[in-house]
Amino acid sequence: MSSAVMDGAVAGRESTTGRFSALWQRVVAEQEGRSFLWCAPALAAGIGIYFALPSEPGIMVAAFAALLGILCLWHGAGLPMLMPAGMVLLGFALIRIEAAQHDAPILAATTGEVGVTGEVVSVERSSRSRHVMVLGVASIEGMEAEKLPSRIRLTLTDNQGLPAAGTEVSVRARLAPLPAPVMPGGFDFGRTLWFEGIGGTGRVTSAVTVLDQPAGVMAHFHNWMSGLRQTMGARIHAALREPSASFAEALITGERSAIPPEINRSLLISGLYHILSISGLHMWLVAGGVFWFVRAALAVWPLLALRCPIRKWAAAAALAMGSFYMLLADSGVATARAFLMVAIVFFAIMVDRPALSMRNLALAALVILIMEPQSAALASFQMSFLAVMGLVAFYEGWSRFQAVRPMAEVPERNWSVRLLRWAFGAFVISLITALVAGVCSSLPAAYHFGRISPYSVLANGLAIPVVGVLVMPAAVFAVLLMPFGLEWLPLAVMGRGLELVVAISDAIAGLPHASEVIASPPSLVMVMMATGLIMICLLAGYARLTGCAVMLVALGLAVMAPPGPDLFVEASGRNVALRDGEGRLVPAHSRRGRFAVEAWLRHNGDEAGLQEAAQRPGWLCSGALCSANVWGKRVAYVSGLERPPSACPDADVLITDIPLRGACANVPLRIDRFDLWRRGAHSLDLSGPAPLISTARGEQGARPWTVSPRPRTWSEDLPED
Repeated sequence: MSSAVMDGAVAGRESTTGRFSALWQRVVAEQEGRSFLWCAPALAAGIGIYFALPSEPGIMVAAFAALLGILCLWHGAGLPMLMPAGMVLLGFALIRIEAAQHDAPILAATTGEVGVTGEVVSVERSSRSRHVMVLGVASIEGMEAEKLPSRIRLTLTDNQGLPAAGTEVSVRARLAPLPAPVMPGGFDFGRTLWFEGIGGTGRVTSAVTVLDQPAGVMAHFHNWMSGLRQTMGARIHAALREPSASFAEALITGERSAIPPEINRSLLISGLYHILSISGLHMWLVAGGVFWFVRAALAVWPLLALRCPIRKWAAAAALAMGSFYMLLADSGVATARAFLMVAIVFFAIMVDRPALSMRNLALAALVILIMEPQSAALASFQMSFLAVMGLVAFYEGWSRFQAVRPMAEVPERNWSVRLLRWAFGAFVISLITALVAGVCSSLPAAYHFGRISPYSVLANGLAIPVVGVLVMPAAVFAVLLMPFGLEWLPLAVMGRGLELVVAISDAIAGLPHASEVIASPPSLVMVMMATGLIMICLLAGYARLTGCAVMLVALGLAVMAPPGPDLFVEASGRNVALRDGEGRLVPAHSRRGRFAVEAWLRHNGDEAGLQEAAQRPGWLCSGALCSANVWGKRVAYVSGLERPPSACPDADVLITDIPLRGACANVPLRIDRFDLWRRGAHSLDLSGPAPLISTARGEQGARPWTVSPRPRTWSEDLPED
């Protein structure tokens, strides 16, 4: 090879290296000043690491992580990557400290009917006739003081009495431990309750006896707000007919129990169910509407508008209305998070900072995760912040595009053309925002709920303008005019708007394939998908392409993921389901264990009910014995007997809802009532040479909220009245 050719090759390589080096420097320069945006995702990642551990880490491990995290933040100015690393460590330490604050005894066994005394923390309606009461426990009959949970969650009906918060009461109830997941790796409602300070559940079996009336300023304020909600609800029902009255009450006071089931289902299928939850959308519409109205009203006086900071005054008014709305809606978790985001935005206006920015969103997420680190694992937090993050990223990108686009001369048009153009633009913007928010929030929705609404973009594009222009402004005016008895006019407007929303929802829900149930994707896939989406939104320039690559890899892993376990066993052995050759689940019984089996079906992306799924071929049942063949292995399920069968079935796997106590020792794998009692629901993979067994408590790990079951003593098994 001649020297000229060699010199050309070397020059080509140097040129390529130089281009890559320049590109890398450009990418790094584009990320300048964006390290803070990664603090909230990093904090959430540290919280996720804690929840993924198989056992509870020691408090000294958390202290070491906190110290190391502080050191990383201290030196983060020179090395930007140290800041997210420090936040991961601090997130881990933060959730461990939060768990230590909630560390209290939990119920380990069910009880008979026992007497319970305590102070009412809250009472919320769960349906038309049922309520949920959280009770701060003072005593439980037959239980030592050191074993008492701090709070228990009890269900009761209207005719049993509804005490006010702060009241000391006495009831008789049947108590149970925190609920375990219905399948290994499934949603852990017991963990959610534990982080709320609840150590047991139960059902009230007697009338509520009031021992002492509530005392203290906070108790009286809570009861005053509760009475205000009831009064407002009665005024709404007096002004509107059903179902608009219940719909309006849900949007104003947060009371959703009276909404008819058919409207709930329609909104769920069409993708509009989020309208019922007082969260970000409603808080923005209420506070933003007040901000716009107050500012517009003050701007009528030019002297006032030119000399006074009316924009800041309007922001203060919006904050006041948002605070009242949060209290009126009983300060639910989603509502409180939405108010915090609104408060940060309007506070930024008051201190002359950019209102809608990714930094404000990151700050809001940080504050919420510091105050309630366990919320990082909740669907409501993930959906709301991913949706807002996507909208803010789109807004910032659109603003940059508008800044560099040359402005064209727009000829003067008459008012009708301008009005049509404005209406068309508003509709397009509504569709785009619904698309962006829907795509971003659909990731956690698919994972937690296994349901997607293909037409939700269209439904939200049509319904949200109605909610923003008619429904919520009318709701604000109705609340302001209630003290004067003039709420009937804005409520009439609100009712018409809600009728239009329901009509849109019904039309969209009636379309073919309006709601699709999908199999819940693996956790790793969803973590990678969310990470890719966050990278697209938070990175700048060409670096966003790495987020696209991460999401493509996650999609590939989702396609290649195995279908799932071959057998599911309910926690008490009431039912068993197998996976047939088409990947569908087939329960052995058509009536037992409905709640668990239907959760398995939804997790598998199957809309069939228990009875429909049980009619599929797969099990051969005769009397108490059901048998099946799975991957060449003989599976026997024995249920409904009082003692072990005299003749054990010839099987490779035996599942039964009674204790075997050494019987059927010839069966290689036996799962009896004691196994289920100790370890909870089971799942089995029989495709390999040896069965792979997973259990609900095994997946939970040795954590403070995991129930270690023990037998009831004779003193706990009291006779019924």
